[in-house]
Amino acid sequence: MLESLIALPVLLVVGLSVVQWAFVYEARAFVDHGALMAARAGAMENARMQPMRLALARALTPLHPSARNVGAFETRVVSKTLPDILAHARIRILNPTREAFTDHGQRDRSGTRYLPFRDMHHQSSRVGPRSELTLQDATLLRVQVTYGYPLHVPYAGWFIAKAALGAAWLGSNWDVREQLMLRNNRLPIVATATVRMQSQVIDGNQFPKKDDLSETNRVKPPQRS
Repeated sequence: MLESLIALPVLLVVGLSVVQWAFVYEARAFVDHGALMAARAGAMENARMQPMRLALARALTPLHPSARNVGAFETRVVSKTLPDILAHARIRILNPTREAFTDHGQRDRSGTRYLPFRDMHHQSSRVGPRSELTLQDATLLRVQVTYGYPLHVPYAGWFIAKAALGAAWLGSNWDVREQLMLRNNRLPIVATATVRMQSQVIDGNQFPKKDDLSETNRVKPPQRS
């Protein structure tokens, strides 16, 4: 009985952790798909956040109990998944940056600054001095999605969240928002997708500054010989 008392909690946590990681692996596939759908929506809708959030919500709705018909699916998107996205997910545009509009932006008749998207092969391949990107690179929309996936499996979910928080104290690169997800027993799952813009990229506050992004998150400028 003493051996059972010692071994059973360990085996219980290991077994439940396997189940929990299986759910996490499934969720990762949905988040990867959601990031691509969000990027595609942004490419068609001037890189606006609202269409990207809605596309992400539609992609993640199957993580919740399945709907019986189209009407029930749409109801679940609006009533459950979209509020969940607003509370526990983050969409960041990694490219283009604000500097790309300074280097390559044009203005329409109303004075709004935008990046063109048509006939990129006819456009100049000049590298912008501030963004270090060509116009062709600047019109690649790169989106990063972070979703806090709820860890529902007893014991294992709590253990995984606490272990990840402990890693933050040892120098892990969890940011403040991701640490908050972990404290709420949610595991941050990060996915990135890159697509070519199919509409004008209109300047706005959703685009980051170059200095706010690490080198691994930006579209790499072409190497000049």
